Amino acid sequence: MSAAFARPALAAPPASCAVISHGGTHVTDQNVSFDTTSIHTPDGSTSLTIKQMTYTTTASGSTADSVQDQADAASLLLVSALTGRHNPACSAWLNKQGQSIANGLKAGNTYSIVWNKAAVTHAAAHVGIGSASLKLAGDTAAHNAAATLGMTGLTFQNIPNQDLLPTAAHAAFSLPASEIPALMAAVGGKAEQAPAVHVTISNFDAQRDTVHLKGNGTATLTGNVNATSASGHLEVVNIETLIEKVRAANQMKLAAGMVLARLVSHAQNGASVWDATWSSGVLTVNGFPLPLK
Repeated sequence: MSAAFARPALAAPPASCAVISHGGTHVTDQNVSFDTTSIHTPDGSTSLTIKQMTYTTTASGSTADSVQDQADAASLLLVSALTGRHNPACSAWLNKQGQSIANGLKAGNTYSIVWNKAAVTHAAAHVGIGSASLKLAGDTAAHNAAATLGMTGLTFQNIPNQDLLPTAAHAAFSLPASEIPALMAAVGGKAEQAPAVHVTISNFDAQRDTVHLKGNGTATLTGNVNATSASGHLEVVNIETLIEKVRAANQMKLAAGMVLARLVSHAQNGASVWDATWSSGVLTVNGFPLPLK
């Protein structure tokens, strides 16, 4: 039975990592929902507010404390992913939550979280999220996690090149369950010290206005963007409009690279198509290197 829940202070992440509060909290051993959530860094410079959030797991050994901790960990990762801020004080706590989730995934459990009407702020920068969701499904044989991630209603204020960022994005991918704790610690904590995480992307798409990007492939992820690499198939619908947006943002080097990429692309079903790799800030398209740094 769902009931209002006040958790012990020791269940929260360290105060040097983040300060988290909830309103209208309802928890069972496998589900938690919050009418409001507020997360901010100890110095108050970065924050996440969520109007409504729901987290669910099928793990039979879960407790009210553990599901709330896992929901808080996922929200901390959302803040770090959108702001690029990494706090070493969060590493150990995030790794602990990741270990619990990895064990559950190896047992075939699923974990899902939905954020509705959220906002992330860092100094003057602001990202609005209409809705975001993440689901992880375990595999008892391969010990992999099949994941889906979606965001809609994205808005941006006071962010460089914000007119180039998508208003909606979705991805379906898989990764070894054993690599999840290190990835969580990397994204929210010490990025440079995290090992690589190997991801297979079955589908990715992002859209803004009439510009639509789609792709699939493989990626090696860390909390450090300079150590991230990827390869696969890429399609862009309406690349001419994207190039004009890049020029309007005064990103002339990127615009020149995209013009060259268009020249070596293949036309397919109304889209510009490439086989591409990304490594150390260099995008290689159909064998042609396009440095973007």
